[in-house]
Amino acid sequence: MISRIKNYLSVSKKEWNGMVVLVILIVLILAAPYVFQLFRKDTTINPKELDNAIAVLGHAKPSTEGGMAYKKAAPGVVIELNTADSAKLTELTGIGPSFARRIISYRDRLGGFIRKEQLKEVFGLDSEKYAGMKAQVSVNASQIKKIPINTVTFEQLGRFPYLSYKQMNAIIQFREQHGEYESLSDLKNIAIMDDATLEKIKPYITFK
Repeated sequence: MISRIKNYLSVSKKEWNGMVVLVILIVLILAAPYVFQLFRKDTTINPKELDNAIAVLGHAKPSTEGGMAYKKAAPGVVIELNTADSAKLTELTGIGPSFARRIISYRDRLGGFIRKEQLKEVFGLDSEKYAGMKAQVSVNASQIKKIPINTVTFEQLGRFPYLSYKQMNAIIQFREQHGEYESLSDLKNIAIMDDATLEKIKPYITFK
């Protein structure tokens, strides 16, 4: 019986060496943090560099697009929507490069803004975002590009957001059948043109 117990508890030389190595590794792992602290040198903060960083951040504004920061428009500065480039639009509250590109793309499709409330028609630009920037923008309606309704082609008319495909086609077909339009009232003769649509497109068309 005693002999069996001795055989069970006996350790070979190879197993003993393995245990020694394991113990050494455990000791090294436990000691590593203390050794690191012993040789680690804390980085000294340069007060001047810190002040400069704070000053830079003071001229930036947070953006909802990717957490990046962009230059903020100075208090009292108003940006005109029909002439501003994308860089200028990023100075508006909550507007980063992505929204700036969307605004310009929609502006190009319209031919320009006639009122700043049209910003809410830009994809993703909700009432809350609009409320945060409406005091920072203005609109010069004289900058809009009007549609020459008597010469415009279907392809040229195709980008205009206030008309459906069927309405665009009807405008071209009616003109070809009945001649040039003289006023907005002529467009009312097109069956699928409702008053709401005519009111929206009125500032954008010319009969010259």
